[in-house]
Amino acid sequence: MRCNVFILLCFCVVSPLFADNFVDRSAIAGIHQRETPVDENSGAWMGPGTAAADYDNDGCWMDIFVVGDGGLPNALYHNNRDGTFQDIAEKAGVADTPNGRGCVWLDYNNDGWSDLFVSCEGPNFLFKNNGDCTFTDVSGQAGVTDAQHGTTVAVADYDHDGWLDIYVSNWGRPASLLVFNPAPRINVLYRNKGDGTFEDVAQEAGVDDGGIAWGAIFFDYDGDTWADLFVANDHGPDKLYRNKGDGTFEDVSEQSGIVTLIRGKPTGAMGLCVGDYDNDADLDLFVTNYDEDLLWRNNGDGTFTNVAEEAGVANVGVGWYASFIDYDNDGFRDLYVVNGDVDNSQKTNLNRLYHNNRDGTFVDRADSLGVTSNAVARGATSGDFDNDRDVDFFIVNNSGYTLLKNELEADTRRIQADHKRILIRLIGTESNRDGIGTRVTVKYGNHVQTQELICGTGFLGSDSLELEFGLGTGYPSGNITLEWPSGIVETYRFSSGHDVYIFTEAQDVVTSVEPHGKKSITWGRLKTVEVLQNYPNPFNPETWIPYKLNESSDVKISIYSPVGELVRTFDLGLQPQGEKKFHWNGKNADGESVASGIYFYQFDAGNTKIVRKMWLMK
Repeated sequence: MRCNVFILLCFCVVSPLFADNFVDRSAIAGIHQRETPVDENSGAWMGPGTAAADYDNDGCWMDIFVVGDGGLPNALYHNNRDGTFQDIAEKAGVADTPNGRGCVWLDYNNDGWSDLFVSCEGPNFLFKNNGDCTFTDVSGQAGVTDAQHGTTVAVADYDHDGWLDIYVSNWGRPASLLVFNPAPRINVLYRNKGDGTFEDVAQEAGVDDGGIAWGAIFFDYDGDTWADLFVANDHGPDKLYRNKGDGTFEDVSEQSGIVTLIRGKPTGAMGLCVGDYDNDADLDLFVTNYDEDLLWRNNGDGTFTNVAEEAGVANVGVGWYASFIDYDNDGFRDLYVVNGDVDNSQKTNLNRLYHNNRDGTFVDRADSLGVTSNAVARGATSGDFDNDRDVDFFIVNNSGYTLLKNELEADTRRIQADHKRILIRLIGTESNRDGIGTRVTVKYGNHVQTQELICGTGFLGSDSLELEFGLGTGYPSGNITLEWPSGIVETYRFSSGHDVYIFTEAQDVVTSVEPHGKKSITWGRLKTVEVLQNYPNPFNPETWIPYKLNESSDVKISIYSPVGELVRTFDLGLQPQGEKKFHWNGKNADGESVASGIYFYQFDAGNTKIVRKMWLMK
């Protein structure tokens, strides 16, 4: 462990709204309700993806990119910080990507600005963020214009060289959809060379999967710090590739227990999400399917077991996007799934919001919470779009877009009004700038939560690159441990909730973000104790010194004269965390009253030494 520090507080202050469910704010937010046409060849709506990011670095405010579909231009919804958005895609230079499908935000050149990758049925696109709300198309010079049929994009630094690599899933029509001898589609792994260019190494890395891929996701399933790869294939077989740490992968699908037949039917996998839903410190995998969704519980020994049915999340719709989120900030990951009919299957279009019962099972509360959205859906993204300390949803439907605002804070039937959360952003230095692949563990009391920062999750898009940890009721304190892809491990102390923290790797630096996005404050190594000015000051003959311990610590207070002579020492021993005050009666170690003048009091607690002055005036 590199350090043990207390994290200063940052409050994203937003006036609470009192409601008991999710509310559709699409019209108020200015999200365009634009219909998208079906695919002319198959008669099915393929659907576009969407992804959220703070692309302009204006603080806590998430912006939303939506891939155009059926000839529509892309949309880049800039967050106006007042509950509304403005589409600036054309002005920003990212409106035109013909036959677009999926998208992700990533900092491919480690310059601190989120760049944009769009997969397409045809050449893919990479847009470099210029840092001034405009982008430059660098696809050709970067070498990422593979022209197959790109779908979901997964991003990770799979070889630990500090640069983000890109895996593009490619989809081809199965024989059942009009084309009886479909051309093969081979997935692509673009290795980042660190000079602004990429090279396709899928074949030599062993991940040139030739299935009909809707999705892929990088995550470290075995806890060895190397990003492994799961590929979801329409009509199967799904694949799990273990990262060997030498630039190559091995197919471990069979030995891991991953199967491709459910009740005798091949899986028709689409969307993917990863989360530790049972809080056992390993990462579980959820896969949406045409017939029946799968919840692969990580057994902690390199194997998985499908527990979807007993967990209550098998889903009877045609599932697409899915995400493990903690919508009520109770410290347990819930699960959101969007459904959308295809080929007139007559399956439900109602979305699911599975509440975690904390016993390995879930219950669907979508209808009672107002998130069913009875429309044909595909892509979605989640994040705290309005900075009110809970997760919201943005969904792409074939009849328009839906922005669901979480307004559960007053619903004491399902969520306590004082549930807290912390939100974490990462800045890599030795690792990639986004910190993607970092495993973050939050411990408080007997509760442990684990998340990994993953880029490319859900379906054809990605959630925001922020990690939200619900803390439940009260003001818990505990440890935050960061395991960076570089191998650096850091531990920090935190106290209370509702705080936004930015951790900078290997610099013992934490940045607290001003919620309105106008400024941020950066501290170096943070202090175990906060000591305030004594009162009254001047005083005669006694005074009180208030202080706050951010963790339990041995405390010593020393009083010095104006010339630096020790007047008196108070060894207070080990004291618990909390706000306190110390009383001094103005006497020295011999019990004699000291003379008028300036005195200094020095606090020693943990790794912190603080000196302040006070004035005794008789």
